[in-house]
Amino acid sequence: MRNDYRSSPIRRMVVMGESNAFGMNAVCADHEWVQTLGRLIRETQQGPLRIYNHAIPSNVISPDAPGYSAGDAYRTSPSALERYQEDMIAYEPDLAVFAYGLNDSRCGHATESFMKAYRRIVEDTRVRCPDALVVLVGPYWNPQYDPEVWDSLEHQPDFHAFGRKGDDLVCAYNQAIRDLARESGALFVDLYSMLEGASWLVGHDACHFMDVGQQVIGMRVFCELATNASFIAYRSKEMERELGAKTTNTGGTNALPEVIQTWRHPKT
Repeated sequence: MRNDYRSSPIRRMVVMGESNAFGMNAVCADHEWVQTLGRLIRETQQGPLRIYNHAIPSNVISPDAPGYSAGDAYRTSPSALERYQEDMIAYEPDLAVFAYGLNDSRCGHATESFMKAYRRIVEDTRVRCPDALVVLVGPYWNPQYDPEVWDSLEHQPDFHAFGRKGDDLVCAYNQAIRDLARESGALFVDLYSMLEGASWLVGHDACHFMDVGQQVIGMRVFCELATNASFIAYRSKEMERELGAKTTNTGGTNALPEVIQTWRHPKT
């Protein structure tokens, strides 16, 4: 049996992250990955859910990131380290989702410094929100991480301080965030290995995921929750009990008639 990270429904989901968590490039609001995740949770758990999306485009983990700039330019500030108490802990979440790594790796933030700030945020959230399920969403894949893919693009945007190419930093982040999740009792969601090379999911700006990519990300985070937290299965179990669902009265959609006749109970 695997560890059950949470058995009771969640009511307050708070998300902190960057532009993809903000939903940038999603044409339909329902397709933003945070909204996709929220919709799937609402459909499967028992009771309502309120979402607070506190992602900020161009956000970084701390003021030590080379791409950090004070003020409103690119909204890199306040960094996650500067705002997590106000934008995460103060909301008393029972599902706390952090999604960082893309911007910091693209501006060359050293792994040790990046993880020092991330660790402080996660550990403090753990102490001050002891009943919350903490989810660390790993960094997204990006065309910038593959110099061959990047150089083949017809249009290469100028990302200014966030123009670093190569995957050495982001891969180091991915492993370090996985380790942090394990050490702190949080869930880790590996997006990088799922998205790597799927450039058709990325929009024209070569950075942000389009509607289908956003939905895939939301579904991937949901899958990690569903396979590690039993509260997700509550409604399915209720339906099974109330409707008397079993092998002889379920399934068969678009199936061969002889197969349906073999398995479907005559009275159903």
